Amino acid sequence: MSGFPLKTVLSALVLGAATLVSAPALSACQPASAFSSYGPERFTDALRGRFSHDGVVERYSLEDRMAHYGVPGVAVAVIEDGDVVFAQGYGVLQAGSGAPVTADTVFSAGSVSKMATAFMTLNLIQSGALDLDQDISHALDYWAPEAGSPHADAPLTIRMLLSHTGGLNLHGFADFMPGEALPTRAQTLNGQAPANHAPLRVEARPGLSYRYSGGGYTLLEGLIAQATGMSFEEGAEAALFDPLGMSRSTFANPLPEDHGDIARAHDRSGAPTALPRGYEAFPEMAASGLWTSASDLGRMTAEMIRAYRGESGYLHPRLGLEMMTRVSPSEHGLGPRLEGRGAHFIFHHGGANNSYRTWMEGHLGTGDGLVILTNGANGMDLAIEIRNAMNDVMGWTVNPVVDVPRLELSEDQLARYVGVYAADPAFPLDIRAQMAAPPFTNDLTIYLENGRLMASYNGGQSWAPLVPVAPDRFYITDFSLRTGVFELKFNRNSLAQVTSVEASMSAAETVYLPAS
Repeated sequence: MSGFPLKTVLSALVLGAATLVSAPALSACQPASAFSSYGPERFTDALRGRFSHDGVVERYSLEDRMAHYGVPGVAVAVIEDGDVVFAQGYGVLQAGSGAPVTADTVFSAGSVSKMATAFMTLNLIQSGALDLDQDISHALDYWAPEAGSPHADAPLTIRMLLSHTGGLNLHGFADFMPGEALPTRAQTLNGQAPANHAPLRVEARPGLSYRYSGGGYTLLEGLIAQATGMSFEEGAEAALFDPLGMSRSTFANPLPEDHGDIARAHDRSGAPTALPRGYEAFPEMAASGLWTSASDLGRMTAEMIRAYRGESGYLHPRLGLEMMTRVSPSEHGLGPRLEGRGAHFIFHHGGANNSYRTWMEGHLGTGDGLVILTNGANGMDLAIEIRNAMNDVMGWTVNPVVDVPRLELSEDQLARYVGVYAADPAFPLDIRAQMAAPPFTNDLTIYLENGRLMASYNGGQSWAPLVPVAPDRFYITDFSLRTGVFELKFNRNSLAQVTSVEASMSAAETVYLPAS
């Protein structure tokens, strides 16, 4: 089953000759606040999950969790007050090898590529090469909205592409293995071989809904190439990498072997994959084709923070604020996902290609931030625990431990909530944010399995256990990467019937009604 990220116990992985930086062991039950006087290097003994139970916080070492998840290589960078203060690699480039990961090792960034594209786009808007709100629906001579579509004549803008409010399809793209032919940008946009997906289409009125679209970023890729008069790769060098000193980053795909110091790909069992080269290609560059290092991605994340704070030499404060202003009903600003407020106002984005997982975040109230790059298909599970540890050792408060009391409910009590619930179409889109998109728009099925209450979307294709925190409130623990928690609240009337279910995350809410 797919959907909610599930924790799979994997066989131990031999990490090779390279060793992890170690520190004295810390108590497995030590509270998060006890770590705040430590430096970032101490996170390696403080990994934890999102939840504690009755005040007990389980801690793990980085080395153990890399083996547990089958992730041979990790790189991390930490930002404080707008500056990179720590960057370090751990483990090896490929399982069984002795070549160590460093802060300059390049990883596939997945959809974090969109953040580089968005930042570069805003710089080009600043220079006048692009316009944020001009209609671009017919700007390219090799793609236009489908003739006869009810939305063919609706304006489509770069603001919509950046915020995923353009009503476009093509959520993401499959990776290409060594030796496979790679599509051109025109073939990608038009769904022509060797592209293996449908054409990019405007499927909803632009500006009125949230639909995450890697295809929209591929359209933006074409606009950037046209505006700069360069290939997209060359434009990125001139407009982003060179100005920010990101000397290890590139959009070249397939990545040339002579780029050197490349983290190789690994599957969910921790075995090398995409052989013989050892890594896939991502021709949809703006959406998912960035190769970058912890040092470089940390540098870019820090510059995004400085742009918001009016301290950047790369982007004007006006655009820095626009970048970090949510475009309703999306969860995104002009690129980044946004949530929280005050000291807890953060931006973030994750990346997931077949064999790599990446995470970046910036704390806009304090100037702090974090990037994590991994070369394993289970890397996001590991990144969650690294993020939690770094929160504790750095004394950050954006991702504290959430304590869950041990509450036992009988099967009869749990059975009250079993049923199928449909999203309430009258609930405001602006409040739904990311919950206005699948899977949250699909029916929610609540069922009992082995004495536990389960939540499922798509008729069982994605599922997760519910953890009771009150007789009528439950957390879904697998939605634990961002700030806050994912919660379901069941509302029951005087006849003990469920009349609605309130679902909430830190930046979004929705309501479900009984489907029958």
